[in-house]
Amino acid sequence: MTTWHPGELYPRVGFIVTNLARPSERVVPFYNQRGTCEEFIKEGKGAIKWTRLSCRAFVANAVRLHLHVCDLGSRSAGM
Repeated sequence: MTTWHPGELYPRVGFIVTNLARPSERVVPFYNQRGTCEEFIKEGKGAIKWTRLSCRAFVANAVRLHLHVCDLGSRSAGM
């Protein structure tokens, strides 16, 4: 993967090593999306002090996270 940015003398070259059975045109967007999701998770951990999500099921973790956010909202509103 090579990208040119305005004002830079050399291109930025990146390598992705994967075992995904996808065409390269789909691998790069997949990993870019994954990186974006991980950044959102990092921001959430810093902003609302998320703890580890201990459930194995995605839906269970989503409910726990939602309840945590609602609890923080009610505390800040003085309820």
